Amino acid sequence: MNRIITSIIILAVMSAGCFFSVGAVNSFSNKMSAKIDEVEQAYVDGDAEKCSRSAEELQEEWNGFLKYAILVNDLGHAVEITSSIAEVYSFAQEQNDELYAACDRAQAQIKMFKDMQIPTLWKIL
Repeated sequence: MNRIITSIIILAVMSAGCFFSVGAVNSFSNKMSAKIDEVEQAYVDGDAEKCSRSAEELQEEWNGFLKYAILVNDLGHAVEITSSIAEVYSFAQEQNDELYAACDRAQAQIKMFKDMQIPTLWKIL
């Protein structure tokens, strides 16, 4: 009987950890998407200083998140996002029109990253 209770407790703790992880990644992904939109909007408005500052904040927030990589189940994809965010930062510093493509690429990768964190039966099996 104690084994069954222990198993149920372990399952409950694992489930809670899973849902916390999904919630944390969901919240952070939305925050990152909003920050990318802010960078792009500042570029459109011609505010080079705000664009550059927002891109730097974006990069710092992402690098800070990677310190908690235990919440991430696909670090390979996280490296791709890091590369895209570095491109956004670089193009924002240079005020290069390639910023639009870099922002779109980063948005798509963050959306994929967010979707990959959602637990499904196929991922569990």
